[in-house]
Amino acid sequence: MKSKRSSNHHDDDDDTTTTTTTVAAENEATFKEDTDICQQLMDRYSTSSAPQHRHLIAIAAAMKSILESESLPLTPRYYFAAAIDTLDSQSLDSSAVSALLTLLAIVVPIVRKEDISAAKATEAVEMLVPVVEREELSVASVRCGVKCLGVLTIDFCDLDDWSSAELGFLTILKYSLDKRPKVRRCAQECLENVFKSLHFSKEASESIHSLLMKHMPEAIRITTLKKVSGPKDATLSKPEHQEILHLLNVIKLTIPHIDSDVASTISSELCKLLKSQFSPLTRHVIDSIEAMFKREEVIIPELENVTTSLASYLSSVDNSPSEIIIAAINLLKHALDKLHTGKSSVWLRNLPIVCDSIAGLLTSEASIRSQASGILNDLFEHQLVINEYLSTEDQIRDSKEMSVVVSTCVRLENILDSSTGIPNENILAVMSVLFAKLGALSFILMKNIVSQLSNMVTVVDKDNKASEHLESCIGSAVTAMGPEKMLALFPIAFNADDMTCSNIWLVPILKSYVVGASIGYYMDHIVPLAKSIQRSTRKVKKSVISKDLQALSCNLWGLLPAFCNYPTDTHKSLKKLAQLFMKHLKDSFMHEIIAAALKVLVHQNRSVLGSESDAVKSSAPEAHDSSLKFRRELLYSKKTATKNVKALKLRSAELLQALTDLFIASVPEKRSYLKDAIGCLGSITDSSVTKDIFMSLLERYQFVDSNGEFNNQDSSSSEVIDEKEDSLGALKRDGQRFILMELASSFVQGADEDLIHLIYNFIKHTFQGSSTFSHREAYYALSRILEEHNWFCSSQLGELIDLLLGLKATDNIPLLRSRYACLQILMVHALKTSLDDEDTKAFLLLNEIILALKNAKEEGRKVAYDALIVLSDSLRGSSSTIDDGPYQKLINMIMGYLSGSSPHITSGAVSALSVLAYKDPDLFLLKPDLISSLLALLHTKGLEIIKAVLGFVKVLVSSLEAKDLHQLLSDIVGTIIPWSSVSRNHFRAKVIVILEIVIRKCGTAAVEFVTPEKFRSFMKTVLENRRGKASSKEADTVDPETNAADSSSKGTPKRKRTDFGTKPEENNSNGKSNWSKRARDSNGNGESKWSKRPRNSERSNATNGEDEGSWKKRSFDKSPVVDGKRRFNPRGSNKNGKASIRKPSFASKFSKFKSNGKN
Repeated sequence: MKSKRSSNHHDDDDDTTTTTTTVAAENEATFKEDTDICQQLMDRYSTSSAPQHRHLIAIAAAMKSILESESLPLTPRYYFAAAIDTLDSQSLDSSAVSALLTLLAIVVPIVRKEDISAAKATEAVEMLVPVVEREELSVASVRCGVKCLGVLTIDFCDLDDWSSAELGFLTILKYSLDKRPKVRRCAQECLENVFKSLHFSKEASESIHSLLMKHMPEAIRITTLKKVSGPKDATLSKPEHQEILHLLNVIKLTIPHIDSDVASTISSELCKLLKSQFSPLTRHVIDSIEAMFKREEVIIPELENVTTSLASYLSSVDNSPSEIIIAAINLLKHALDKLHTGKSSVWLRNLPIVCDSIAGLLTSEASIRSQASGILNDLFEHQLVINEYLSTEDQIRDSKEMSVVVSTCVRLENILDSSTGIPNENILAVMSVLFAKLGALSFILMKNIVSQLSNMVTVVDKDNKASEHLESCIGSAVTAMGPEKMLALFPIAFNADDMTCSNIWLVPILKSYVVGASIGYYMDHIVPLAKSIQRSTRKVKKSVISKDLQALSCNLWGLLPAFCNYPTDTHKSLKKLAQLFMKHLKDSFMHEIIAAALKVLVHQNRSVLGSESDAVKSSAPEAHDSSLKFRRELLYSKKTATKNVKALKLRSAELLQALTDLFIASVPEKRSYLKDAIGCLGSITDSSVTKDIFMSLLERYQFVDSNGEFNNQDSSSSEVIDEKEDSLGALKRDGQRFILMELASSFVQGADEDLIHLIYNFIKHTFQGSSTFSHREAYYALSRILEEHNWFCSSQLGELIDLLLGLKATDNIPLLRSRYACLQILMVHALKTSLDDEDTKAFLLLNEIILALKNAKEEGRKVAYDALIVLSDSLRGSSSTIDDGPYQKLINMIMGYLSGSSPHITSGAVSALSVLAYKDPDLFLLKPDLISSLLALLHTKGLEIIKAVLGFVKVLVSSLEAKDLHQLLSDIVGTIIPWSSVSRNHFRAKVIVILEIVIRKCGTAAVEFVTPEKFRSFMKTVLENRRGKASSKEADTVDPETNAADSSSKGTPKRKRTDFGTKPEENNSNGKSNWSKRARDSNGNGESKWSKRPRNSERSNATNGEDEGSWKKRSFDKSPVVDGKRRFNPRGSNKNGKASIRKPSFASKFSKFKSNGKN
């Protein structure tokens, strides 16, 4: 009963004093040392009726009275002295002691360090310790006392004199194991700070060690206890067991700061607690060991002991929580990293047991095996060094460095032996990394693993995700070993007797993963096999078997590009390979295979020499991880690539002629890949050879005469033929020209000046003397010339611009896209020159693009937008901030159209600026006068211009930050809001959307403040409607394509206007107004608030006196019947039947406004 009452007493005390202590703890930093402490407490708590506050104030007042009676200053130093003297009294009850300890917790931290000597501090600690140890004190009071001890020990005791700090330290250490959480946490925090200040005190460190040794027997006993069912903490229910956990937590906090020798001893003791069986102490032991690694210097013997202990634990973990195992894995990797950095011999000695223990976890649950796999892969890739000069199994097994690989391979083999299905992706990932790391040595060490994996391939479901990982792993083996050794293990053999072939599962893997093979091996082994199977297809009577064999033969031929992927013998085997190419170009199924092989050979060798753009990608399989890529790079040096390119050049003329002849005779589907191969060969072939080939084709088809001049007429005969024959001849002629133009574009990359001029003349001839059928290819060929040969663009800029401007614009979208590709390049060159003549021509090019922005067809506008964006991206960059830079020139040129006389071109310029501003919001900062210039256009009477400017304003408010938008708020709102009175052409809806965005960014108050008085009622309606929406996502989300559409829409409001391939924001998927949908009346009749008509009884009032928030109502008169249908015209239409537009108060009348938006 006594203990129960005592416990209850403590709980009650805790309740009554917690507030005081909490206040002291939270506010001690806010108490000022230059102001009377008592007065500060009175100011804070004089009005409080809490008993703890009254006790605290009473104690403070008593201390103040003592100080005043002795004429001492009211500073923290003397409050501290008075409190300590009073604390020594034996007549104080627990409430008074609690108040004194709280006062000390407030005062001690703000006492200046020079105010208390070390001797006085030690004396104070000696007086304070017995008080803190009183049993009747509450938790909060003890916590205050411990905090005082911590401050006195750290800040005032002589830390170089152990006798001065010993009592305070040992008391804090004692309470760091206290069963009361608040006291324990406070003491542990103080203890950590003490150790940080003691500078690795031997005596303090020994105290921790002694405490650990005292508890070690019981701790070891706990680690050997078998797991029993019941509550989680049942094993640690005894107080002495709880103390062990608290002690481990103390070690975790202090071990980074204690003496090195003691830390090493403690580390050894902790490792004894890491048993193979999981215990309640395991997590805490791992945390404590992990804390040891925070030391600036970790001793090697400690690391080795930790490494072996963790490896032993992980080797036999059973029913351990996954988070504990993952923590142990990470800690083991950390220890091994430090060993690798510190002493490689110790690292090497421990590496096998570490890898073996982690590899054993690859069959665990997903989170554990994923972590284990990642660590093993990192170890193999970055720490393991392979001696590539080892060539026999005996040499490998005698090598200490290779022992870890041998043990890991054995472990993986055992895993595969015990596996009932396909190994998980983590096991396969580790195998893949090992294959890549070992390279050719994997044929010796991992032969059995490959054999086991191959057995799984034949039974796995191809649609299974696991099959992808399995094939990838085997593919890594192919890349590492090489196809020769892989085929030695699993030969692809054809049996002509029963028409079967073995190991055909390997063919698709070889196709994807062969890197650095031998072309000679392909020629000597794969080609004969493919031919043998191909011959056998003629003997088979069953069509199904024949088709299967034919497919297998084609697949074997299809390995050619893979064997051309960084081959090791290109320059040696190229003659034989070229003969194979020439022989089999007559076989249609070989065309794509040969083309792909040539592309790979040329691209890869040129890329090594640095003459191939990084953007060029070959069609060959790439290495599938960094290790394989590294091996690939080792295969090809610049010296090797130079030899290969030289060998390719020797055979390029013959191959180029053959491919060209094949290209001319092929259907369009085949010409696409043949064209790429021709371009590759043309890039390394002597340009004079390429020119002769191209000229011979021009002569063959009579595009040039005997003197090499282009014929003025397409017909080579002056004979009179009938109209039908003439039409057929023209089509045939255009087809020939189209094919030759395709071929010409592939010759551009490697062409010299003479060939470029020949191709250019053919382009001009195509533009002048043919239908538009060939123009697209002509534009493409011209764009290739401009991209690849900057000198030609610079020297012929004026002529090129005149050529394009002289050609008739087209509505054919592919043709238009090709034309704009040329315009973009010419514009960039023109804007980068400083000649007035070039600026004038640049204006003409830009004029075409801007007019296309007003194209009636969506596709045409889309192409123009894309061209403008590409153009601005090409110019924007380092020159964008220069006043006379090309990008600035472009913006100034577009702004020049704003003062034009044609509303059509002006609105197009606004649309262009809208697109550029959306892509580059910094444009507003680059051209500060841009906004004012465009807002001024809202005062014009051009309906088409108004549409575009409102679209621009939407882009403006969507792109600007709120702080920048605030500065323009008055101008924007004041300029656009008068157009809210016009409901036609979606002006009112556009204004509402803009205002919603502005309100969201700047706030309601700011927008209402700048709203003109006459439009306050309209703004009120907008705000009410906005609040009533269930969702405002449509207003909050700004679509860049919509912005452009809003700024460039053309035509009547009923037409769905789109840009960038998307519909404007005011149109939903059904073609209905999203604004109307959002603003429907609550009566559910679907009628928009903004288009709601008055009843008949209200009509007279509505027409006689409208406020600014209303608009004209439409009544309809019957018109005569036309074509069987009655037509209705609004009364508000003008003489010509055009709709009259309600104008804002500031704008001119629209009576002369035409339907096309022009004056």
